[in-house]
Amino acid sequence: MHPLTDMALQATPAYARRAEFLPALVSRLDLAESEAHRYLLVAHLFDDTRRMVDALKGVMDFDAIIGIPYSSGSDATRTKWQAAYGDKVHCPKSEDDFRKVLTTVLKSCFLACRNSGQKLVIQEVGGYVVELLHEDFADDLHLVEGVVEITKQGVWRANQTRLRVPVLHCADSELKRLEAARCGETIARCLDGLMRDLGNSLAGRHATVFGAGWIGFGVAKALRRLDVIASLVDPDPLKIAEARLAGFPATMTPDDLDRCDLVVGASGRLSVTADVLRQLRHGCIVASASSRRIEIDVAHLETVPSHDIHPSIRAFQFAGAPAGKDRQICLVNNGYPANFIPGSGSVADEIVELILGELIVLMSDLTTYTYEPGIHRLDPEGEAACTKLWIEQRDAM
Repeated sequence: MHPLTDMALQATPAYARRAEFLPALVSRLDLAESEAHRYLLVAHLFDDTRRMVDALKGVMDFDAIIGIPYSSGSDATRTKWQAAYGDKVHCPKSEDDFRKVLTTVLKSCFLACRNSGQKLVIQEVGGYVVELLHEDFADDLHLVEGVVEITKQGVWRANQTRLRVPVLHCADSELKRLEAARCGETIARCLDGLMRDLGNSLAGRHATVFGAGWIGFGVAKALRRLDVIASLVDPDPLKIAEARLAGFPATMTPDDLDRCDLVVGASGRLSVTADVLRQLRHGCIVASASSRRIEIDVAHLETVPSHDIHPSIRAFQFAGAPAGKDRQICLVNNGYPANFIPGSGSVADEIVELILGELIVLMSDLTTYTYEPGIHRLDPEGEAACTKLWIEQRDAM
């Protein structure tokens, strides 16, 4: 090694070096290959996901890897991932294509399970697979060992299904709570950057955040640090009480929407309805902080003419409403999560990997224990195992 290079490495501060958390966790858990199982991954195909796939190599090798269209449907993502894992990687560009690909892959997986006498373990995000399994694969559910889910949205969808398979999740774990706060910061930072691109500032402007859960609260806190006058709306009175005690204007039903310059949906359900959109002032920015395209009534917006004012913002022009004046509503990222805009930044890898570690624990549990159909939360011991290793690695850096 060149002496100057050696000196540079020695001068690198400890916090600039990353620990290999996921491989270390696989080793700590003493995971071994299960000959009784096959694996399917449906995920956002980011670099941290790739590190998880690599950490599981030889222990849990996925038959197929399917990307979520709005985050992973680009040609660049497909090229990058297929270069590493070949044609087992699928990057559909639309939701219709995604469903078709998922259907085809599930058929292939179940055929392989029948031929090998194995069962299928599925890791997914958002509840897509659970829904499709019960709608179109009722005769194959006995071949499913279980599904691992990472999002509250996926758990909510599973709760609406008469489950015939176990769904294990870490959606409400304490580590997810910590990640959600960082996610709120990312969304606020992204929206501030978009406003700056337009030559404006969020500072001193009014914003309403629908949903006072972990992410919504995180968005509101981060906006306040940017000197935004942020309020929260949530039907849960306990969340409203918490928000008010934290110093936020908060109500169970929205008010004063006509003064908002920014509206963020973070409820996990349709929150920015047609009625809400009709009350917003000219030029209001509308964005989603959910894991799917569900927060905003995009169909209502699409009834009027529109044009792009920024690569990530489309302006919808309402004529003569509500008070006889033309009005423009500006939609961020076509209603998909604002933090999925390319280049928007992300939650730090060392925090995201804590959650990926929980997924590894849950997948290990599925291959070790038998679960009844229904929803099962990650147990505290599994969460503690991830956290202790993370702390050990941080302390050793």
